[in-house]
Amino acid sequence: MLTTKDHILYYFSKKWKMYICGLILVFVSTYFNASIPRLLGVAIDHLRYSSPPNVILIAARNIAIAAFLGFALRFIWRYLVFGFTRGAETYIRAKLFEHLETQSSEFYIKHSTGDIITRSISDVLSIRRMGGFGFVGVLDSITILIVAGVSMFASVGVIMSLMALLPVPFLIVFIAKIRVTLRRRQYEIREATSDLASKVQENLTGIRVIKTYAQETSETENFKKLSRVRWDKEIRMAWISNSIAPIIQVSFAIVFSLFIIFGSQMVANGTISIGAFTAFNGYIIMITWPVSQLGRVAEVWQSGLSSIERLDEIFKHKPSVTDDFAEEGTKVTHGFIEINNLEFAYPSPSLSTDVAPIVLDKISFTIKAGETLAITGPVGCGKTTLASILLRQWKIPQGMIKIDSNDINSIHVKTLRAAIGYVPQDNFLFSESIIENIRFYDNSITDEEVYTAAKAVSIHDNIMAFPDQYNTIVGERGMTLSGGQKQRISIARALVRKPKILLLDDCLSAVDAETEHEIIHELQNYMQNTTGIIITHRVAATSLADRILVLNSNGQVAEIGTYDELIDLKGEFYKLVQLQSGEVSHD
Repeated sequence: MLTTKDHILYYFSKKWKMYICGLILVFVSTYFNASIPRLLGVAIDHLRYSSPPNVILIAARNIAIAAFLGFALRFIWRYLVFGFTRGAETYIRAKLFEHLETQSSEFYIKHSTGDIITRSISDVLSIRRMGGFGFVGVLDSITILIVAGVSMFASVGVIMSLMALLPVPFLIVFIAKIRVTLRRRQYEIREATSDLASKVQENLTGIRVIKTYAQETSETENFKKLSRVRWDKEIRMAWISNSIAPIIQVSFAIVFSLFIIFGSQMVANGTISIGAFTAFNGYIIMITWPVSQLGRVAEVWQSGLSSIERLDEIFKHKPSVTDDFAEEGTKVTHGFIEINNLEFAYPSPSLSTDVAPIVLDKISFTIKAGETLAITGPVGCGKTTLASILLRQWKIPQGMIKIDSNDINSIHVKTLRAAIGYVPQDNFLFSESIIENIRFYDNSITDEEVYTAAKAVSIHDNIMAFPDQYNTIVGERGMTLSGGQKQRISIARALVRKPKILLLDDCLSAVDAETEHEIIHELQNYMQNTTGIIITHRVAATSLADRILVLNSNGQVAEIGTYDELIDLKGEFYKLVQLQSGEVSHD
């Protein structure tokens, strides 16, 4: 499994010339900028000793050329280096998204949406800043220290130069010692940000429920508490990061004050020139900046390293549902389903080792190709779980499920899901046009096929009544449509692909019984040679199925048979029919 470092190195192997050229220009640009105090000192000495005008002009010209080259090269290296890092950011984010798309359902149980969004945006951004400002800051600082140090030695000698540079090693050791604390606190800030993002995402998604129960105030208070936690983490970080610059500035202020005293005496004694004195002061001021920057660079690096650690938690997560046992060429051709002693329990969302309760307990049944099976039973009996298992959203041992006599694990996940038209309970729609929600960006599906699928679920006339018809934008999660309209568009999205297996998971709960009966009747005509599975809690819909499977509250098969057979049996299904028809006794 590739890590964040692997992705960075791969991108670097493709674009390294751009990045290395940029870093070389950083060195050259900084060299020209760092030469200005020395050139200024030379110019001052020429003025003091009344050098010819042409010599002074040459000195001024050299300062101007150094400044111009420093500026011009800075512009170029910023384009190269930051262009590289922004490209790397885009590449890593795309790879992260691609990896997220491969994850199985249990991954999304353990990771909240807000946390994933924070890692995909803030943490990737932090890595980009490490590769940009982090590397440039180090190179910039080293270059200035080298140029300034050499110039100091040349102008005022070894002793004064060592005195000026004396704080540097101690400050670097200080920064190195606090780097672990910086990384830990950056990680804590990222975690707090994830919690905050999760709260925002959850509240915006459930805003209607919050308003319905008038919980705006309490939810605001909960948000403030999470904000306070993040604020506390930021303040703890600020206590360390903000202490670096003052310590460095005070250290060099002392050095600067001492040199003013001793340097002025050296000028008075004729040991050094006034130009050398000026240049030396300029270099003391200059080296204050890179050493101070090293503190900021350390913070950026530790932030980037903590972000790499957080991204690796995702990149190293392997999906439980894989194609390890898939066989090339295995396809769903008829839709014949066999389930044998299927047993399933959901994984724990935490790291707890407690044994999870069984949801489906030793279920066995078959569905013939082209047959329609209705699955019903009490809430929590495992109906929806069974649908997700057929889609291989969860890992299932071999031998429990077969499709067309092939073990379900031998069929590639994409091949299996392409053969199943699935309509879930929540009927999720994207903030797009109706036609794109049905076609789902598959350009091989024609407009006529979309219209035919819409007519099959009695939504075509409703769509044509909209001002923009099929080009109507439905809004986020289809909020501009009624529940029944969203359900029927979701069914049309499944039908238009002409699946071998159609799986309807209680997807008609928002329409009345008569409309439900009409839609299912139309589906039967549309679904010829298609295996159908209708998960429903309404017994009226089960009468249209060839057979009915009844699950009990323990996730076991209670009964299976035709509608008439189960009525004659007078068992669980019979009681359910009586209950929904109002004929059952409540004694």
